[in-house]
Amino acid sequence: MIRLSEKVRKILEGFKKGTHSALHWQQRATIILLAAEGLSNQAIARQTGWNRNTVKQWRNRWARIAVDIDHHEAEKPWALNAYVESVLQDAYLPGKPCTFTPEQVAHIIQLACDKPEDYGLPLTHWTPSALAREAQKQHMVESISPRQVGRFLKRRPI
Repeated sequence: MIRLSEKVRKILEGFKKGTHSALHWQQRATIILLAAEGLSNQAIARQTGWNRNTVKQWRNRWARIAVDIDHHEAEKPWALNAYVESVLQDAYLPGKPCTFTPEQVAHIIQLACDKPEDYGLPLTHWTPSALAREAQKQHMVESISPRQVGRFLKRRPI
């Protein structure tokens, strides 16, 4: 069973009832509050209509950080609300690894700073397509799309 202090319970109820709370925070706060009332994962899933595995995941996550919650309440009460909010956030998912190294990106950006005429091209300015072709020609990258070159340039204004 999950035990909640009165202060943490009020914070969770605020997330549950808050009109400006994200929907997933409302859901997760509801799961924790119902678990604190002693309901089983199956009972919470039946009552809310959410997947039992989702209920189990959030109940387990809360159980793992219960000591940290108590620590924050005792040592850093001013930061308790923010900490509870961070616990209700989605877990970081790293996604696909980067295809291009920072060095490759830097070389492409440097190339964009040079004049196309310096490379024997009859252009007055670079286009993403021309930069992609030239980067491949100079073996900066094996292959790259003009769209990806455009993304690099958009993130680093020249």
